[in-house]
Amino acid sequence: MEQIEIHSKDLRAAIRLCIETSGIAPKEIAFSLNMDSGHLSRMINSSDDPRHFPPERLGDLMNICGNEIPLRWLAQSRGYGLYRLKTELELENENLRKELAEKNREHEIIMKVFKELKA
Repeated sequence: MEQIEIHSKDLRAAIRLCIETSGIAPKEIAFSLNMDSGHLSRMINSSDDPRHFPPERLGDLMNICGNEIPLRWLAQSRGYGLYRLKTELELENENLRKELAEKNREHEIIMKVFKELKA
């Protein structure tokens, strides 16, 4: 996964960038979050409005928008980088590939010895 640095001044700006880059209309995002679109707009656009995006809804927002910009911003603002963890299926596939490669190496050695004994 490519590491992209997020240059937003604060979490509100990162949330706004998350929504803008999604290509989904803010009204649709608000509807998906069961929020009033005007309320969502004020939460992400007005720096003097005390309303903030509810932190417990950030996961829902990122799922709807299809990006992790707020999470990346938070990690970078704290001096951390992010990488996606492998799923159980990906880990199992990796292990099976290693086992198959080992079996192929063993097979090649056996075939080489067999050919040498035959000769």
